[in-house]
Amino acid sequence: MTRRAVKIAVGSGVAALALAAVVVPSVLPTSSDDYRNTALTTVEQSLSQVRTTELVVTADIDGKVLAPYRSAVLWQARDALATAADDFTAKEIPDSASVSLHDECAPLLTEAGAEIAAVTAAADTGQDAERAVAAKLHKTGELLAGFLERHR
Repeated sequence: MTRRAVKIAVGSGVAALALAAVVVPSVLPTSSDDYRNTALTTVEQSLSQVRTTELVVTADIDGKVLAPYRSAVLWQARDALATAADDFTAKEIPDSASVSLHDECAPLLTEAGAEIAAVTAAADTGQDAERAVAAKLHKTGELLAGFLERHR
Protein backbone atom coordinates (compact mmCIF):
# COMPACT_ATOMS: atom_id res chain seq x y z
CA MET A 1 0.00 0.00 0.00
CA THR A 2 1.16 3.48 -0.73
CA ARG A 3 1.31 6.21 1.87
CA ARG A 4 -1.69 7.89 0.29
CA ALA A 5 -3.75 4.69 0.45
CA VAL A 6 -2.79 4.21 4.11
CA LYS A 7 -3.80 7.79 4.92
CA ILE A 8 -7.13 7.31 3.17
CA ALA A 9 -7.78 4.02 4.97
CA VAL A 10 -6.88 5.49 8.38
CA GLY A 11 -8.94 8.63 7.70
CA SER A 12 -11.93 6.54 6.63
CA GLY A 13 -11.62 4.38 9.74
CA VAL A 14 -11.50 7.41 12.01
CA ALA A 15 -14.52 8.94 10.25
CA ALA A 16 -16.45 5.67 10.61
CA LEU A 17 -15.66 5.50 14.34
CA ALA A 18 -16.73 9.11 14.84
CA LEU A 19 -19.96 8.51 12.96
CA ALA A 20 -20.67 5.37 14.99
CA ALA A 21 -20.05 7.30 18.23
CA VAL A 22 -22.76 9.77 17.22
CA VAL A 23 -25.27 7.49 15.51
CA VAL A 24 -25.25 4.46 17.81
CA PRO A 25 -26.26 6.33 21.02
CA SER A 26 -29.02 8.15 19.15
CA VAL A 27 -30.66 4.91 18.01
CA LEU A 28 -30.33 3.05 21.30
CA PRO A 29 -33.38 3.20 23.55
CA THR A 30 -33.30 5.74 26.37
CA SER A 31 -32.71 4.25 29.80
CA SER A 32 -34.48 5.40 32.94
CA ASP A 33 -31.23 6.95 34.21
CA ASP A 34 -30.67 8.80 30.92
CA TYR A 35 -34.18 10.18 31.06
CA ARG A 36 -33.79 11.25 34.69
CA ASN A 37 -30.48 12.95 33.92
CA THR A 38 -32.02 14.80 30.98
CA ALA A 39 -34.92 15.93 33.16
CA LEU A 40 -32.57 17.16 35.89
CA THR A 41 -30.38 19.02 33.41
CA THR A 42 -33.44 20.60 31.82
CA VAL A 43 -34.80 21.72 35.17
CA GLU A 44 -31.40 23.10 36.23
CA GLN A 45 -31.20 25.14 33.03
CA SER A 46 -34.78 26.32 33.44
CA LEU A 47 -34.18 27.32 37.05
CA SER A 48 -31.16 29.33 35.99
CA GLN A 49 -33.20 31.21 33.38
CA VAL A 50 -36.11 31.80 35.76
CA ARG A 51 -33.82 33.17 38.49
CA THR A 52 -31.92 35.38 36.03
CA THR A 53 -35.15 36.74 34.61
CA GLU A 54 -36.49 37.39 38.11
CA LEU A 55 -33.34 39.37 38.95
CA VAL A 56 -33.61 41.43 35.76
CA VAL A 57 -37.30 42.17 36.36
CA THR A 58 -36.59 43.24 39.94
CA ALA A 59 -33.72 45.45 38.78
CA ASP A 60 -35.96 46.90 36.06
CA ILE A 61 -38.60 47.80 38.64
CA ASP A 62 -35.87 49.65 40.56
CA GLY A 63 -34.81 51.46 37.36
CA LYS A 64 -31.40 49.78 37.30
CA VAL A 65 -31.66 48.06 33.91
CA LEU A 66 -31.55 49.56 30.44
CA ALA A 67 -34.18 48.30 28.00
CA PRO A 68 -31.67 46.84 25.50
CA TYR A 69 -30.03 44.79 28.27
CA ARG A 70 -33.40 43.58 29.52
CA SER A 71 -34.35 42.58 25.96
CA ALA A 72 -31.10 40.69 25.46
CA VAL A 73 -31.46 38.80 28.75
CA LEU A 74 -35.07 37.90 27.98
CA TRP A 75 -34.20 36.72 24.49
CA GLN A 76 -31.42 34.54 25.89
CA ALA A 77 -33.70 33.17 28.61
CA ARG A 78 -36.45 32.26 26.13
CA ASP A 79 -33.93 30.66 23.77
CA ALA A 80 -32.16 28.65 26.48
CA LEU A 81 -35.45 27.48 27.97
CA ALA A 82 -36.79 26.43 24.57
CA THR A 83 -33.60 24.50 23.80
CA ALA A 84 -33.69 22.71 27.15
CA ALA A 85 -37.37 21.86 26.75
CA ASP A 86 -36.76 20.54 23.22
CA ASP A 87 -33.98 18.28 24.52
CA PHE A 88 -36.31 16.99 27.22
CA THR A 89 -39.29 16.36 24.94
CA ALA A 90 -37.10 14.69 22.30
CA LYS A 91 -36.18 11.90 24.71
CA GLU A 92 -38.18 8.69 24.57
CA ILE A 93 -39.96 7.95 27.87
CA PRO A 94 -38.61 4.51 28.76
CA ASP A 95 -40.77 3.32 31.67
CA SER A 96 -43.57 4.15 34.11
CA ALA A 97 -41.23 5.85 36.60
CA SER A 98 -40.10 8.13 33.78
CA VAL A 99 -43.73 8.85 32.88
CA SER A 100 -44.36 10.18 36.37
CA LEU A 101 -41.12 12.21 36.20
CA HIS A 102 -42.26 13.64 32.87
CA ASP A 103 -45.71 14.42 34.23
CA GLU A 104 -44.14 16.35 37.11
CA CYS A 105 -41.51 18.15 35.04
CA ALA A 106 -43.42 19.16 31.88
CA PRO A 107 -45.89 21.54 33.58
CA LEU A 108 -43.03 23.28 35.39
CA LEU A 109 -41.24 23.88 32.09
CA THR A 110 -44.45 25.16 30.50
CA GLU A 111 -45.04 27.55 33.40
CA ALA A 112 -41.46 28.82 33.31
CA GLY A 113 -41.70 29.48 29.58
CA ALA A 114 -45.04 31.28 29.90
CA GLU A 115 -43.77 33.51 32.71
CA ILE A 116 -40.58 34.46 30.91
CA ALA A 117 -42.62 35.24 27.81
CA ALA A 118 -44.95 37.45 29.89
CA VAL A 119 -42.14 39.69 31.15
CA THR A 120 -42.03 41.95 28.09
CA ALA A 121 -45.76 42.62 28.22
CA ALA A 122 -45.56 43.26 31.95
CA ALA A 123 -42.76 45.78 31.46
CA ASP A 124 -44.90 47.62 28.92
CA THR A 125 -47.89 47.61 31.31
CA GLY A 126 -46.14 49.01 34.37
CA GLN A 127 -44.45 48.25 37.65
CA ASP A 128 -47.44 46.52 39.26
CA ALA A 129 -47.54 44.02 36.39
CA GLU A 130 -43.77 43.56 36.66
CA ARG A 131 -44.04 42.91 40.39
CA ALA A 132 -46.72 40.28 39.73
CA VAL A 133 -44.53 38.57 37.13
CA ALA A 134 -41.52 38.70 39.48
CA ALA A 135 -43.61 37.02 42.20
CA LYS A 136 -44.72 34.30 39.77
CA LEU A 137 -41.13 33.78 38.60
CA HIS A 138 -40.03 33.44 42.22
CA LYS A 139 -42.73 30.85 42.93
CA THR A 140 -41.86 28.86 39.81
CA GLY A 141 -38.20 29.04 40.75
CA GLU A 142 -39.05 27.54 44.13
CA LEU A 143 -41.03 24.75 42.44
CA LEU A 144 -38.13 24.01 40.07
CA ALA A 145 -35.67 23.98 42.99
CA GLY A 146 -38.00 21.64 44.88
CA PHE A 147 -38.10 19.30 41.89
CA LEU A 148 -34.29 19.18 41.87
CA GLU A 149 -34.14 18.47 45.61
CA ARG A 150 -36.62 15.60 45.33
CA HIS A 151 -35.00 13.93 42.34
CA ARG A 152 -31.26 14.24 42.98
